[in-house]
Amino acid sequence: MINIKYVGSKSRISKEISHIIQKCINDNHVSTYFEPFVGGANMIDKIKCDRRIGNDINEYLIALLKAVQQGWNPLETVQMTKAFYDEVKDNKDNFAPEIVGLTGLCATYNAKWFGGYAGVVHTKIDTYRNYYEEAVRNLLKQKADIQDIKLFSDDYLTLNENKMSGWVIYCDPPYQDTTKYSDIKFEYDVFWQWVRDTSKNNFVFVSEYNAPKDFECIWNKELTTTLDKSSRSKSVEKLFTYNY
Repeated sequence: MINIKYVGSKSRISKEISHIIQKCINDNHVSTYFEPFVGGANMIDKIKCDRRIGNDINEYLIALLKAVQQGWNPLETVQMTKAFYDEVKDNKDNFAPEIVGLTGLCATYNAKWFGGYAGVVHTKIDTYRNYYEEAVRNLLKQKADIQDIKLFSDDYLTLNENKMSGWVIYCDPPYQDTTKYSDIKFEYDVFWQWVRDTSKNNFVFVSEYNAPKDFECIWNKELTTTLDKSSRSKSVEKLFTYNY
């Protein structure tokens, strides 16, 4: 299934990584699975666990996912045009959070947050594609798989670590030295220390290109990444755990 696009989305490799995570859940009889950077929910929607929790600092993204959970179909209520896109981009406070999330993620090029309007495009093979409608339909396909996920929006550093014990935690943070989700500065040294601390009582997995030396790479795969219309590069996706 192709799900909602999102910068850093794991949709292309989610089946491989989710297999590793699911094995950890099953082998250790874990009842709670948590993602502090849930993004487009392309990993959490494939995990089977008694309790699934997804957090993301992008409140508009979470509002969009919650609205879909509750049965909202944007194709029935929102007429997305370039003028509407620009209006939402420039006046976010005038619109419901789910509308902002919809516009900033589904009507934008390559899912980059308000990275340029992407609507109907005349392709090189003389056909037309409506990228916005495709993105929304892919999102709606996720509804059944995200229905029982508890979603909230907060900074991961404010989460109560004392409540996390015996959980499986998958982290897909903004990758270092790549296109960021927002203008918010991400402190990588702080993040890696948080993972070390959280790993004491939980099973923690981290997706990144690189990690500090005290982390072990348990899986990797080379992929081609597209960040804009003219930029393609190869990168090696890796999955890390803390090596005590």
